[in-house]
Amino acid sequence: MKPYVLSCDSHVVEPRMLWADNLPASMRDKALMTRKDEKNFFVDGNGMTLLKMQVADGVSGNEKIGRFEIDLRIKDMIRDGVDAEVVYPTVGLVTSRLADRDLEIASCNVYNDWVLSHFSSHRNIFIPAAVLPMCSIEDAAAELKRCVSMGFTTAMIPGRLPAEVPAYNSDQWDVFWDVAASADMPLILHSGTGGATTMERGYGAALINYMLSGRGPIDAVTYLVASGALDRFPKLTVATMECGSSYLNYLAEILDEIYPAHIHYVRPKLSRKPSEIIAQQVKAAFSHDRSAVENRKVLGHQTLMFATDYPHLEGSFPFSREAIAENFRDIDITETEKADILGLTAAKLFKIENPQVLTDA
Repeated sequence: MKPYVLSCDSHVVEPRMLWADNLPASMRDKALMTRKDEKNFFVDGNGMTLLKMQVADGVSGNEKIGRFEIDLRIKDMIRDGVDAEVVYPTVGLVTSRLADRDLEIASCNVYNDWVLSHFSSHRNIFIPAAVLPMCSIEDAAAELKRCVSMGFTTAMIPGRLPAEVPAYNSDQWDVFWDVAASADMPLILHSGTGGATTMERGYGAALINYMLSGRGPIDAVTYLVASGALDRFPKLTVATMECGSSYLNYLAEILDEIYPAHIHYVRPKLSRKPSEIIAQQVKAAFSHDRSAVENRKVLGHQTLMFATDYPHLEGSFPFSREAIAENFRDIDITETEKADILGLTAAKLFKIENPQVLTDA
């Protein structure tokens, strides 16, 4: 029988008029909106261009038919051997760049109301992640409380925070961590969130920018471990998306080395080794990361989860079966470990009560 596969990183494409149709009338002229020209794709909002990307075919010979409609999405999942997905926005990823507190809060409200309703009949297959306003810690905590009450089981926080918001190592965030920990709600750090996606131009920029976009979540994990935030809230779990998983071992080992060496300077003192905090409270999803699988015993295989990044070009669709096989090829690993990495660890984390395969094919 095919193992249960839960992609921890997938995206939905929102209706183009979602925000224009649902924001308060006074804000609709500032609504998030997409447009294209012959060369580029744009996301505009609040009178600014918030995202500009060179137009690709979006297909590369493998059309994604389920970007908008759930029934077609399930067909693509069956084609790819995927049984469930954690779903993030597409346009909604840039809400933290709107530079208008009221507009950002309202835009997050609109998206969260829509995405929960959109997937309401398929909650054992799709786990929508809430998007939170990052104009202030208090605003983020208020929307997180609302999302908990609505039934969300996970929410996103950006890899890079706005300059005016205290960094993740500030204890001012404790009011927010407390909400997530009390609700047993994992928080998602997705590559490319919060800051600009174009940091370099010229030779190699496409590869350099993609690599740098993953630094935000990795840096955020470092802040949360080193500052004692995760130590103070042992029920809080964070998970990174689209950064690979191998970095966890490096981060754990270097922090374990530096902590005792610099203990005189360390504030606050931690109750556990950094590697123990990471092993117990941090998870990282990957599509292609053989080295993470090979070295899973450093922190335990429960830190590892699988993702397809559907429908993005860098994702594994429609070759996720082949990607899975390559990740495990010639590695001495038990079927139990494989099953956990591919879906059962994530099912537990995101509260899928009865994980079932869509097809045995």
